[in-house]
Amino acid sequence: MFILILRGKFGCAFRIAVQKTMELWNRRDLVPPVVNTFSCKTKHCKEEIRIFIGAVADAEHYFESQTSFEQAAAYVSRFCVRWGNRFYNMHGFRLLKRLNQSLLRYRAVNVGRVLANLRSLLPDVNYLEKTVQLPTRANLDYLLVRLQGLAKLFCRIVALSKDAARFYVRFMSTGYFFNVCSLFLCLLAEVWYKSREMCRKLVLIYNQLHPFRTLLQNTAEQWPSGIECFYPEDLGTWLGDEFVQEIASVDDSAHKEFHLNTNTDLFLLLSTDNPDLSTAKKIDASIATKLAKPTIQADLSASVPKTLLLRKIQSDEGERIDRPSPTTSKKTPEPAKHRFDPKSIKSKFDVKKFLEEEKAQRRQNRSEALTRDVADNVFNVFASGMARDVNQMGTSDLLRVFREELAELVDKRRLEKGNKSKKNKRFK
Repeated sequence: MFILILRGKFGCAFRIAVQKTMELWNRRDLVPPVVNTFSCKTKHCKEEIRIFIGAVADAEHYFESQTSFEQAAAYVSRFCVRWGNRFYNMHGFRLLKRLNQSLLRYRAVNVGRVLANLRSLLPDVNYLEKTVQLPTRANLDYLLVRLQGLAKLFCRIVALSKDAARFYVRFMSTGYFFNVCSLFLCLLAEVWYKSREMCRKLVLIYNQLHPFRTLLQNTAEQWPSGIECFYPEDLGTWLGDEFVQEIASVDDSAHKEFHLNTNTDLFLLLSTDNPDLSTAKKIDASIATKLAKPTIQADLSASVPKTLLLRKIQSDEGERIDRPSPTTSKKTPEPAKHRFDPKSIKSKFDVKKFLEEEKAQRRQNRSEALTRDVADNVFNVFASGMARDVNQMGTSDLLRVFREELAELVDKRRLEKGNKSKKNKRFK
């Protein structure tokens, strides 16, 4: 029992120590000071008071005009709810949920209301009497502490949005969930851009308001009570390398107009680490080295017949119908049924077209389908396997495998009892 009491005492002492050592800007439940003012004579500080009032008014107007950023934050929250069950185990989606938590914390701070409360304590800038009422230093310190926390929070938002966007760019290059990932990527780009802009503005507002601490006075009640707080003169220096490298730095090459080749790949430019796009020659050289490597994309583009491309470009004028001559008899013999020739399949597009037509024929009129004697589960295995091989094999290998497996699937002798020939592994 004595040990339990000691543990309880040490546990309470530990909690108190943690609360005292926690940085003031990192507290979510920070209690604001009492709203109070003091009398100030304006004989020697009229210009300073006008500058102070103007800085607070500009900051309040800026945060009230950030409706586009709040809309983007609302889209992030909605996307997390909409696709939470589908992508809950994806690393990029977990980064998106962390980004949503950071945006919710920014909204909970409500710095616009803090600025409005401070603005309500200031006199009219157009007419300053000999003695005016100004807010105490504690009210300004509370605003500076909130700006410190928001600056740190926006550094985290920028880092999370950049990591999540990098993940979705690499994931889109594989071709899976292209539409959804493109939505995520566009939204992350908007959040990243606006967050950098707001973080720079936060640093600028803090640096403008910090010198006015000497103008304001404190009352008898101290804030924060019993806790020492550090108010840096330059907030950007206090944030460190994370702010200097990721937010404050501006790439001059992004503002230059550069010319790219017609074969430039979007994923090639976005997935390159630290790309140097300062000149057109360096861009062309990097693209040429990347495109020289054999890829699945290159095989697919090389396997497209030129006749199909020309047929796609030409306008569809319909099928030509000749008028029958009057000497011919009305009763004409029925044309022979079209017999399927495996050699007519000459490209990957023909393979896809055959699978789609065969599926439709099996659903509508199975008696006229080529694979009418094949069971549904066996045909589904064949169709899914060929759809996968289209993206993994070259044209020649795909056509060879397609003809062999189709012949094995259609051949009636394979279905006879007592056949001991070796079957394809796919149809086991």
